[in-house]
Amino acid sequence: MSESYSDWIQSPKSQRVWLEESMTALCQFAFISPIHRVRHWNQTQRRRVKCWAKDGDCLFCKNKIPKIDEFTYGLYHNNSEYKGGGNVDVSYLSATLATHTHFQKTFSKLIDEAVNPTDVAFEIKRTKIKTSSGRVVNGYHINSTDIDVFVKEKFRPSLTNSEEQEYHWVIPVEIVEFLKDKEGDPISLIDLFLLLKDNFSGIEDKDLKTYAVKLVNNNVLTLRNAREKWI
Repeated sequence: MSESYSDWIQSPKSQRVWLEESMTALCQFAFISPIHRVRHWNQTQRRRVKCWAKDGDCLFCKNKIPKIDEFTYGLYHNNSEYKGGGNVDVSYLSATLATHTHFQKTFSKLIDEAVNPTDVAFEIKRTKIKTSSGRVVNGYHINSTDIDVFVKEKFRPSLTNSEEQEYHWVIPVEIVEFLKDKEGDPISLIDLFLLLKDNFSGIEDKDLKTYAVKLVNNNVLTLRNAREKWI
């Protein structure tokens, strides 16, 4: 293993891993459709806490504490441990919406090239990335490599363990959230493109045009086209 790559920081209490600023490591994704949770930042406890809106009333929502979208990816790395039974332990990386969008765009490009993203070893770096609205935030950036993967297919668990994970986003989640109240509304391709262009300056025009084509069906906004079964 190249000395230029860092070891992952491992939580002593769980399988959660992360990198600090400017650290670069290697990883292989166990699945590419992450577990999505909505959180709030609890200032008193100095940690993220669950949003209870789906279960009823949420005190944090009532107090207008901003929601945080958290996306948890499963991955393997050079210290992943074999646990018997033909499986290897999966580590878990929590990502923000901006990182999630970058990951999904990278995975979609590989899928378009008939490459299974879980059969690729990625170089991953903790760095500054740009959001879809053009802001610069902390996040993770990945590049595919030619390095051998850590876990061969026969030793990996099922690619999905829930219906949610059978799908991947072909449209950035923040665009879907922005448009969710307009589902089913009449709109032309050019009008949707201009609407997206005005609100998502961090995304290239050619990508916005692709998203508009995907989402407009017979001049009607169709958000169900934002996700597809990944394979």
